[in-house]
Amino acid sequence: MRGEVVYMYAYDVAYEIDLVRARGALTTAEFRELTPAKTLPRDYPFYKPLGIAKDPVTVQTALGLLTVRREAKLFSIGGLSVMLRVEFEVPELGSLLSYHNPLVEDGGRLDDVAGALAEEVLQAIRPIAVRPAAGRGSPEAYTVFCVSDPSPSAGGKTAEMWLEEWRDEVAGLLTEEADFDRLSDAEVRETTRCSFSYTNDDLLVIDWDAALVLDPTGATDDVLYILEVANLQLTELQIYDGILDRTLESAYDDLERFAASPPLLGGPGDVLPRLKTVLIDLTKFSEEMTNITKFFGDYHLARVYMGARERFHLQEWERLLEGRLERLDGVYKRISDDQASRRMILLEVAIVVLFVVDLASIFLKK
Repeated sequence: MRGEVVYMYAYDVAYEIDLVRARGALTTAEFRELTPAKTLPRDYPFYKPLGIAKDPVTVQTALGLLTVRREAKLFSIGGLSVMLRVEFEVPELGSLLSYHNPLVEDGGRLDDVAGALAEEVLQAIRPIAVRPAAGRGSPEAYTVFCVSDPSPSAGGKTAEMWLEEWRDEVAGLLTEEADFDRLSDAEVRETTRCSFSYTNDDLLVIDWDAALVLDPTGATDDVLYILEVANLQLTELQIYDGILDRTLESAYDDLERFAASPPLLGGPGDVLPRLKTVLIDLTKFSEEMTNITKFFGDYHLARVYMGARERFHLQEWERLLEGRLERLDGVYKRISDDQASRRMILLEVAIVVLFVVDLASIFLKK
């Protein structure tokens, strides 16, 4: 059994990145155009990230000496995706379990190789990035096992027949369960439920932490890109969920202080501008995150993306963020309305005072 393991790492490195300027900062970078193996609509407006290809590195691991191919992609929403590729040749499917983030000789993991590349890219784009992160932070990792040989047709089977025969082993591989016989039928079915085939000889099985791609042609770049973008979207949603948590907590405290301030003299201070900035930022992020998914033009790739969305729970994350945005917008409106009411009261008091002064001056003149 031959193929490659693809390790994906998604980082949030900035609020926004101008990819044209970033290309100038990264001398080997170029815009990557997706080239699907299937026929797609002509002139379809695919999103093009900025790709950086690096020289392979050799790493001594528990599996022996591995040659790791490295590449990275920058996205305008401030995301960075690092991809490591390692070829394998194993006697059986279960042998791939040891390829789940293998240990390297100094006690580290392949994560460190990805982290070093992410840090290198971050330092290069920091001067031109909008609100760059202090550091690369913790990535969202995902592993894809791409098997190119043998093909199901070599054994006289279709891809669906192959999956039915090896379903238990596939479930064990994706869940990192060496003793796959321990898995219940329900768990096996759930793990392998999200599967897709375009031809009788190719197969994709998506789980929450890993995926299996079976394709004798080796043309897996379009599927890998979809999984890569979905993994990056998950990272960005988690980052902004944390931002909303902190903003809402601060907004509730500000609302309490504003409510306790003197009714005529107290003001919200910088609360309203700060809340307005966060609302604009998050709304813009939501629109741009949708924009980077302009990469599929046929029903099969669309199904793959929807399967990845389901497995990564992207829709639930989006609903959660939308609900919190609505609450944040409610806090903003409450403070804004209270401020407007206080201004109206002050205006009315001022009018009454001026009227009294005017009357007093008339009587005094008489």
